[in-house]
Amino acid sequence: MFKKIFIQKRLKLYLILCLIFLFSFFTFGCNKSSDIESQQSKFDQFIHKVFVNEVQSDALSLHYTLSRPEEFGIEPSEVTLGEYSIIRLKEELMTSKEYLKELKEFDYDSLTLDQQLTYDILHNYLETELELGNYLYYFESLGPTTGLQAQLPILLAEYNFYDKDDIERYLDLLPCVYDYFEDISEFEKEKSEKGLFMSDAVADRIIQQCEAFIANPDENLLIEYFDEKIESFQNLTDEERKTYKNENKKRVLEYIIPSYELIIDVLQELKGSGKNNAGLYYYPEGKAYYKALAKIKSGSSRSLNDIIKMLETNINDDIMEITNLAILEPSLLNTVESFTAFPLTDPETILEDLKKNIVDDFPEPVDVNCEIKYVHESLSDYLSPAMYLVPAIDNYTDNNIYINGNDLETLSTIYPTVAHEGYPGHLYQNVYFRSLNPAPIRNLLNFVGYDEGWATYVEYLSYSYAGIDPKLASLLEINNRVLLMIHARADIGIHYEGWTKDKAVTYISQYTGDMDVAEAIYNRLLEEPAIYLPYAIGYLEIIELKNIAQEKLGDDFNLKEFHKFLLDIGPAQFGIIEDHIEVWLSNKEIASK
Repeated sequence: MFKKIFIQKRLKLYLILCLIFLFSFFTFGCNKSSDIESQQSKFDQFIHKVFVNEVQSDALSLHYTLSRPEEFGIEPSEVTLGEYSIIRLKEELMTSKEYLKELKEFDYDSLTLDQQLTYDILHNYLETELELGNYLYYFESLGPTTGLQAQLPILLAEYNFYDKDDIERYLDLLPCVYDYFEDISEFEKEKSEKGLFMSDAVADRIIQQCEAFIANPDENLLIEYFDEKIESFQNLTDEERKTYKNENKKRVLEYIIPSYELIIDVLQELKGSGKNNAGLYYYPEGKAYYKALAKIKSGSSRSLNDIIKMLETNINDDIMEITNLAILEPSLLNTVESFTAFPLTDPETILEDLKKNIVDDFPEPVDVNCEIKYVHESLSDYLSPAMYLVPAIDNYTDNNIYINGNDLETLSTIYPTVAHEGYPGHLYQNVYFRSLNPAPIRNLLNFVGYDEGWATYVEYLSYSYAGIDPKLASLLEINNRVLLMIHARADIGIHYEGWTKDKAVTYISQYTGDMDVAEAIYNRLLEEPAIYLPYAIGYLEIIELKNIAQEKLGDDFNLKEFHKFLLDIGPAQFGIIEDHIEVWLSNKEIASK
């Protein structure tokens, strides 16, 4: 009896415990679920806040990022280009520190997989940005190719007029250019006082560029392009068109031309104050700055010593491959030397040809518009061979590619360049990623290593689409790849290892066979440090990812699926992409069993 009662009591106690446990489980489960949802919701709010704060920091960035900012909860505010000063740069760093602090407060495990990817990317991005921020006076907003004074005319010329308010805001933006250039001028003076001003040769190049842009004020491209856009803008009266044209010309002459005159005067004034005519290595903290710059430019987490080894290995392998091709078919080198044109030379025809040719190797392209334009003659001597203008997040169906030169010689070999800028390069990659509707912050972060690495990678693939002999295509690809790797290797040598001019020119000339060409390359590398790293290192990182996939999958490797993986993950640091490719490969192995 006692035992029976005991058993019954135990049973009752057990049932009570079960009920308590179940109640606790459901309560805890609900709470946990609620906490997870709360974390995810707060994370979305956080990255939206960061996006909104950053995108409206200046009117030009806002307009190029969003065609309809009100749909993102952003109301048009004061038209400004922002401020460029050491105080402002420090404020931006403090903001980045606050973002990083807030980011670290999230429970990583409670986030969705997409949110975790965004978390990892943003966390790494902010840390790298803060690392570079240790060298604020080494920052340079002026540069012969990528400097603000070189890029701004195109950005202003391509400012979209979605409605009449955009025309008004554009006109209000023009006076801001002078204020911003005043800030840059003061910053350059501060750099000069600290012995960090550019060399006279670089200053001269920028001065010449500015002079070319304003040589004919009344016929400036910003007047010409504006007039064309106003003529084609719907629902304007003749009087309104006339008023807008007159006001734009007035502001170009009163603000834009004087802005460039100001830069010319300041650079002329500061010439001779530069303490260094060699690489960054010879500035007090130049080597450390270059290391941080290379990291953010390339998107690679590898040490510069490892990157050097990677470059040299690829250069040697490619030279060996060229040698082998020449031995097997001696006439091939003569064919390369005499090669003057691809079968297709019209950029629009090339775009259509590429769009059709890539479907076996890449996901189906999103159907969008693309207009081919040509760089204005006042900018042609200084800008890149071609440029793709990244479209607004919410208006990615309209795209523009600029070609620098419409002469027969330029267009005869333009096929790979159009592939780089168009399909399957920048245009294709940007449109594809935007069509996935990622978190807006993903489109705002700048990953030039991924962007240019991808475009360079597909540019080299495009030789096989160009309709020329496969062996010739292979040799042209390898030759151009070697030249790019040599540029990147010399860049690191000059700015990180302290190569002298003689050493750099000697190194380059052993591949080019021409001392004058080698010296011209050396001078270009001095002008804008790390300019070639995104292309070269970005390309090599993608090849490394491809090698990982091929080694793991063997005969099951599918090029199209690999490309889809890279496109789906989108712009990011290569270390993070490598982590995700391991997961992707493991999932594919499981699925195949």
